[in-house]
Amino acid sequence: MKSIGILGIVAAVLAAIVLFNSFFIVDQRKQALLLQVGRAVEAYNEPGSDEAGLKLKIPLLQNVVMYDRRNLGLNVEGIEAYASNQEQLIVDAFVRWQISDPLAFYQRLNNERDARSQLSNFTNAAIRNALASRLPEEIISGQRSELMDEIRQSLAGNIAGRGIEIIDVRIRRADLPDDVSERVFQRMEATRGQEAEEIRAQGDERAQLVRATAERERTVLLAEARQQAEEIRGEGDARRNEIYANAYERDAEFFRFYRSLIACEQAFTEGTRIVVGPNQLGLCNDFIDQARQSGSRR
Repeated sequence: MKSIGILGIVAAVLAAIVLFNSFFIVDQRKQALLLQVGRAVEAYNEPGSDEAGLKLKIPLLQNVVMYDRRNLGLNVEGIEAYASNQEQLIVDAFVRWQISDPLAFYQRLNNERDARSQLSNFTNAAIRNALASRLPEEIISGQRSELMDEIRQSLAGNIAGRGIEIIDVRIRRADLPDDVSERVFQRMEATRGQEAEEIRAQGDERAQLVRATAERERTVLLAEARQQAEEIRGEGDARRNEIYANAYERDAEFFRFYRSLIACEQAFTEGTRIVVGPNQLGLCNDFIDQARQSGSRR
């Protein structure tokens, strides 16, 4: 009886162990690859799917490999690269990547440690190849967007087929040795100086054109204004003469009297010494005599 009890306990323990190993849980942040005798038979919760939760497997015959489903980061530091003019640069880069195909990842790379090692080597090569076609000032001055796209595409092509998706590549630092840095910045300063001179020359040319156009328009406006003034003045003189003629025809004596007053006004002003005055101006002669007397006393 005792032996039967022991066997029952052993059987129960074995059943519990088998039952416990028949299930596994896939976390939302993970993706799982089900292996059977070392061969992948099923993948769960791959990027783009939603298969997290409790899963079933055959104990002892099948086992599970878990991979991270999230975006992963890799720092690649101290890359020695050469620009197109053979000047050396020290580059630090950052790669953001994801395991997009767990089956291909398992077959080609097996684990994340080996994947990081190969990804670091491929990143080194991609950065060196990209920087080799550019001058140091182009790399330093901020033409980073096109450069980053080129590096990312090159890295994605090199790592293709390994179950990895390259999300982004960024150069965090691209420094020159001290002896090279001064020469590069001098070239950059000279280049910017030339660009500034070209822009300044274009501005001066534009300013001269604007001033010439404004002066031409001013001359035209003044000429048109003078022409209009002369026309208006001519019309006024014609109207004045017409009025004078009409007045003379109506009352010739009054018209002569009015012209005499105008002559007096033009002949002298207050405080002016009259030497020679008009004669035979009718009523104006008295004013002329008084003005001569006033001038003699002074």
